Amino acid sequence: MTSPANQFESLANAILAASGTTDPSELHGFACGVVTAGARPDRQRWEKELAELMQLDAIPADLKRDFLQLADESLRQLRDSNFDFQLLLADDDTGLPAKTATLGNWCQGFLLGFGVGDFKGEMPATSREALEDIGRIAQVDPGEVEASDEAENQLLQVQEYVRVAVMNIFTECSGDSKIADDNKNGPTLH
Repeated sequence: MTSPANQFESLANAILAASGTTDPSELHGFACGVVTAGARPDRQRWEKELAELMQLDAIPADLKRDFLQLADESLRQLRDSNFDFQLLLADDDTGLPAKTATLGNWCQGFLLGFGVGDFKGEMPATSREALEDIGRIAQVDPGEVEASDEAENQLLQVQEYVRVAVMNIFTECSGDSKIADDNKNGPTLH
């Protein structure tokens, strides 16, 4: 398995080479949002939505492959009972404003993906509240963040909150039994 820093950099390079207008965090958030909503879009729809997110006419084959691997890995992590799911964010060497920006981008991508995933059914209050919180976090202004140990600790706490909130939303909204049924009866991300 590729380290998160290498995965982030590899995706950033692939997006840049394709002239896409997103970053790896937003792309990961988008993939997580779609699968958390319980959706399994067909390949054509998935490619169309991904192209719209990245503002591209077509997605290059290597970027499409990388994205599908990212989505598969995210789904595996969300299903994992060891709670291995992690947000794909800029590494610690980028500085607090950049890390804050990637968290905001991740949350924006997640909300977009969850909307694209078109969750059907009654949303539990805890998931509804978590989505509202993620919406507020998506609006963060990294320019207003001043580097300090306290701000760094607060960012880590917010990242952990988002990570746990997404796992909770996944459990409450997609339901593993629903996912298993979808994989037997319908298209997958492959």
